[in-house]
Amino acid sequence: MIQYKKCEAGDEKWVIEIVKQFRNQTISTQKAKDLVNNKNIWIYIAYDNDIVCGYTLSYVLERMDCDSNMLMIYHCFVNDSYWHQHIGQTLMEMVLEQAHQMHYTFLITQDTNEAANGLYQKLGGQLHNENKNVYYWYGLSKPKI
Repeated sequence: MIQYKKCEAGDEKWVIEIVKQFRNQTISTQKAKDLVNNKNIWIYIAYDNDIVCGYTLSYVLERMDCDSNMLMIYHCFVNDSYWHQHIGQTLMEMVLEQAHQMHYTFLITQDTNEAANGLYQKLGGQLHNENKNVYYWYGLSKPKI
């Protein structure tokens, strides 16, 4: 059964596994510890027993033009063998729920990534029409597009 959680102190093993499985690299336990202990880095995972099925990685960014922060969703990946189980959607919904109090949330993706674009639109994201990159904005204070 697939379970979901936000990584926190003590979840270093999950971060190490994410980097190994999805990035084909290794990181130290200390690096993983630094990531999960950083309040400006949000890592949500979907897991099935000891297998990471998918994850999101987001960064809280301080703004200089207002008192509210914004959130950049940097990664949303699901292992191919777990596709079509709404894992990416559930992870994104968890991130967006926590980010609700922020000024706005954004992500950047490729216009050729049809699955990602479909998911982001389904979740209420709006394209930024004036930028050559594909941006999706969420939240009450979205920029005028």
